[in-house]
Amino acid sequence: MSVRLRIIVNNLTSILVLSALSITVGFLLFWFVSNPYLGERLSENAGHIAARYFPLAGIATLGITAIGAAWAIGVTTRRVTAPLRRLKRAAMEIRDGNLGHELPVSGHDEFTELAAGFEQMRVRLKDSMRLQEKAETERRAMMASITHDLMTPITSIMGYAEGILDGVADTPEKTREYVDVIRRKARSLQLLSDDLSLLSRLENAQLPLDKQDEDLGALVSEVASEFSHNEPGLSLESQLAPELRVMIDRERMARVLVNLFQNSAKYKKPDQPGPEISVRLVRQGGDALLTLSDNGIGIDISDLPHVFDQFYRADMSRGRQSGSGLGLAIARQLVALHGGKIWIINNPNGGISANITLPLA
Repeated sequence: MSVRLRIIVNNLTSILVLSALSITVGFLLFWFVSNPYLGERLSENAGHIAARYFPLAGIATLGITAIGAAWAIGVTTRRVTAPLRRLKRAAMEIRDGNLGHELPVSGHDEFTELAAGFEQMRVRLKDSMRLQEKAETERRAMMASITHDLMTPITSIMGYAEGILDGVADTPEKTREYVDVIRRKARSLQLLSDDLSLLSRLENAQLPLDKQDEDLGALVSEVASEFSHNEPGLSLESQLAPELRVMIDRERMARVLVNLFQNSAKYKKPDQPGPEISVRLVRQGGDALLTLSDNGIGIDISDLPHVFDQFYRADMSRGRQSGSGLGLAIARQLVALHGGKIWIINNPNGGISANITLPLA
């Protein structure tokens, strides 16, 4: 019932109740006043009856009307002000920063609709604040990671450069060694800069893809062959279904595969001469399923949900490793741009399996 209709009903009810009470009281007063004259002719005693009846009837009617009006006003006021008081309290709680104060919602009038809208606003504001706090926490963590990843090679570059200037590198061989270290550290800074730029373009949807109809197995074989030449001690096994064609940007998807191979090589077991990696490509319904498995040290269960987060390194389970911590984050973004999915699981016998699904062309 709407507030307007409720007020109208309350007023009509008050009028009817007051009228009934006034009639009843008036009849009773008339009966009481005229009772001594009922045995006689009322017309002869009308003056006496009127003199006694009308003042009493007027006083009684006024009293009933005042009481009834006060009751009607009180009921109407309570029904209007009670939800307003609850709404005011909720607004004050939000003003004071308490977004956990719930506003009760019950009924079917305009105040209920207002309370429901206010409660939805509170919930969305609370979720927005939570996401903002999470984003701020992630931003601080990201800045700390960037600072660390920048300062480490910069410190090395400065140290070796000062060693050259101070004459510590006093032979051509030692100077060449120092320069080579400076070159490698500068290269790591360049790679970090490239990763940050690529991730920024991915998150801002500013990376166009040049998709072509490609044989996914041929691309995987090419990347795996090139990686095996650059990774000493690598044991590589491939089972690639032929002619699984997908619409992909060849360069970007190769970047995803390289990141996965590098991740497996980076986290091999300490006593291994080289990583053991198996690559399997099969058709799964309307998708191509690519699985890259290794026999490395694996990932702790608590770290699995975070492996695709930016700058996340599973330091406790896999050790502090070199790299920007952006490889898997970039891989996830690129696979998503191709309409696919990527996930990582631990193998029962150790190591991990990285899985990618891509829709077939």
